[in-house]
Amino acid sequence: MRMDLDGMYAAIDNDGAFQQLSSRIAEAAGTRSAVFVELTAAGAPTSLQANYWDQDVISVYLRRFVAQDPWTALAVDIGNFGRATALDARMSPDAFRQTEIYNDLYRPYGDDTGRCMGVIPHLGREGVMMAVHRAASDEAFSAQDQARLDEIYGHIQRILPLRRAMERQRHRASTLQDLVDQADEGLVRLGRDLRVLALSSAAQRILEQRDGLSLSRNHLVARPELEGALRAAVAAVIDRRVDARTGFLCHRPSGARAYRLVVMPAGFDGDAGAILKIDDPDISAPVTAFAALQGAYGLSAMETVLVQGLLADHTPEEIAAQRGVGRETIKTQMKALFAKTGVNRQSSLIRLFATFPRMRGGAS
Repeated sequence: MRMDLDGMYAAIDNDGAFQQLSSRIAEAAGTRSAVFVELTAAGAPTSLQANYWDQDVISVYLRRFVAQDPWTALAVDIGNFGRATALDARMSPDAFRQTEIYNDLYRPYGDDTGRCMGVIPHLGREGVMMAVHRAASDEAFSAQDQARLDEIYGHIQRILPLRRAMERQRHRASTLQDLVDQADEGLVRLGRDLRVLALSSAAQRILEQRDGLSLSRNHLVARPELEGALRAAVAAVIDRRVDARTGFLCHRPSGARAYRLVVMPAGFDGDAGAILKIDDPDISAPVTAFAALQGAYGLSAMETVLVQGLLADHTPEEIAAQRGVGRETIKTQMKALFAKTGVNRQSSLIRLFATFPRMRGGAS
C-alpha cells in the first residue's frame, strides 16, 4: 500500500490538501474510510474530519454519539494509548450490529461498516484520535495493519500541530496587518534578515517610490551602511537588548527631506520580529487625506498610488515606468477605479479625486 507522504505533509500549509487528509489516511491504511478527531485535554472534540460519511451522518454522530461511541469506549478499556488497536478482535461485526450507534446511525443510512481499528491519545492530554474502518464482510484487521496505522499516526501527530502553528501565525500576521493599516502610518514588520513579514498601506506607498528605501524579493533594501545598521537594530530589538541604536535618518536621492526611522518591538514573541516605523516629513500630513480616499471608495494601496500619480499630472505610461510595471497593469487598475467611483473617464476621475482636502498638495 502506498503512503503519499508529500500529499500528507502538504496539509500543513495547504487548505486543499488538508481537506483531503482523511482520504490520504484511508488510502495509506488500505481502508475505505478514515476519521481523525482533535481532542482537548478534557477529551472534548475541537475538530473532526472524515472521508467517507456525509455531513448528515457526521452531524448526528457529533450530536448523539461522539461521547458514547462503543469503539472509543472499547479502546479506553483496552488501554493501549497512543498505539493502534484492532478493535474488531474484541467487538465482532455481529456484536457491533447490536449497538445503538449501528441501529440508529449506520443502518438507517444503509452503511455496512462493521470493523474498526483505531488509536487514542493518553487520557488527560491534548491529542488526536484516529480510526479506520472496513465493511463487516471485509477481512479482519491484522498485526501488519496495526503496524501500518502506527506509522501513519506518527506522521499525523507531526502534521496537525504544525498546521495549527501555521494557522496561529497567519492569524497573528493578519491581525497585525489590520492594526497597521488602520493606523495609516508607515509601519513594516521585519524579520532578522530584513524580510518583510507585513506592511501597512502607507509603508507600501513609501517603498514603491524607491527613494532611499525599497523592496526586493520581499526584503527591505537601503543603502549598504543604513541596511547594516537596520539589520543590527532589528536583531537587538528582537533579542530585547537595550543598548542598541534604534533611530535613524534615511537620506533620499530625490533631495526630499530624509525619512525618520525607528525600530520597535513587534510583540513579546521573538518570532513576531520588529516594527520599522517610517516617517516621511514631506507627506505625513497629506497621508490622512489619501486614507480618507481609500476608505471612501474602497481603494487598494496600488490604486491609491495610481491616484497620487494622476493628481501629480503624470500620464498612465509615466506611472507604469515609475513603478516598473506594464501598461496593462495600469489599465487594469484604471478599470477598477472607474468601477469603484462610478465615472468612466480619466478627466472625471481626476476632478473627483481633487475634491478631497489637500489632495493636490499630497500628490506633488
